[in-house]
Amino acid sequence: MAGKPSPSDAWPLSASIVASLAVSAVIGLANVIHVLGLTGGSIGGRLLAVMPIYFLAAFAGAQIAFWLLRALVARAVGLFRGQAENAGLGAREHGVVVLLTFVAAGLFQYAESTGVQRVLQERAASPAAQAGSCPPDIACTPLQPADEVADADAATRRDVAARGLLIAEGFARLMRDPDPAVRATLARRADLPDELLERMAGDRHPAVREAVAGALRLSDEALSRLAFDREESVRLAVARNRNAPPTALEVLAANSSAQIRLLVAEHRRASEPVLLRLLNGSGDRAERIARERLPGGGKPAQ
Repeated sequence: MAGKPSPSDAWPLSASIVASLAVSAVIGLANVIHVLGLTGGSIGGRLLAVMPIYFLAAFAGAQIAFWLLRALVARAVGLFRGQAENAGLGAREHGVVVLLTFVAAGLFQYAESTGVQRVLQERAASPAAQAGSCPPDIACTPLQPADEVADADAATRRDVAARGLLIAEGFARLMRDPDPAVRATLARRADLPDELLERMAGDRHPAVREAVAGALRLSDEALSRLAFDREESVRLAVARNRNAPPTALEVLAANSSAQIRLLVAEHRRASEPVLLRLLNGSGDRAERIARERLPGGGKPAQ
């Protein structure tokens, strides 16, 4: 007569999955909270994009830790029972394995966060970080504490945003400034970190988005999104940006603004599909320039 299934056949897979999901959720949440603290309450697009990868990595690491610890616990139980082979593990033993998995994950997370914190502290203590960041070819004003800048009047904050020495805290504080003119001035800084510039492309005020759209180092993806902006001033800034990608120019080519159409027709990155989109039969200057740039004057092949 067949015996009852061994408890070791029923528990391992489900216990490992539950433990790994719990570990990845706890570690992932801890890292999200840590990142929110570092970035002043918001997560940039790039950081948000890598979060699922981090969760998957935490899950995979927990799986490996679970099965290694299970093998060790099974060996220890087998030795305790005087068995030559690894002993089968029941609910109690698997509970111990799950607990050990959490302990291992916690130790790893502590070691990782301690290492990261040490690197951040070393960077913060470096002469470059203490000196602050200054746009190239600008005579910057001395570094001011972030709290002092926040209490200053709007004109002073705009001046600091334009040519003040800034560290990470200063950039973060000015990004959240209530005055859109201050945020727009900050967006024009050549030394504004790319991650912050990308986040400012979603600012609620059109003047800030217009300033961001003029940045030559803004990503193609962000420029393409801004090409759909409801404010013509923002779309015009995208058209004036000499690094605007063909995907953004194709959107702008369908615009009713003659000025935007003309900028698209003259743009150095205007591809053939973009120029063809300008041929709407209006006979305006944009269409004439587009025909001149197209092979065969934009006429269909015979």
